[in-house]
Amino acid sequence: VRISGRIFLTAILTGFFTGLFVALAEEFFSRDGVFGGAEALATFVPLPLVAALLVSIGLRRRRLAGRMTGVAYLTLAIPLLGIGMGGANVLQQMLGGAIGGGFWGLLFAIRLSRAGGISK
Repeated sequence: VRISGRIFLTAILTGFFTGLFVALAEEFFSRDGVFGGAEALATFVPLPLVAALLVSIGLRRRRLAGRMTGVAYLTLAIPLLGIGMGGANVLQQMLGGAIGGGFWGLLFAIRLSRAGGISK
């Protein structure tokens, strides 16, 4: 089993930017104290996709865009929604996004080696 470092770091960056974008959108939309349905839809649907595409295109790894989209939405579902409901600030959500992106990115970064345990 080998872990691709580039895919893993790309997943961490995707989680980080997902946390940043979602936290900033929550701060922007909840100025009036109410985070309604249209605001939630505008936050949770396009922003993880934007984060995944931004990282994939920025690192010139366009073939990873589909995988990073999966990482972004999984990161949104598990750590970020829970942290956000707890009233976390932007920094905490960015850190949670990076940790979640690293966790979910391991699923895409692990690959089986053909040469056995030790390979080049």
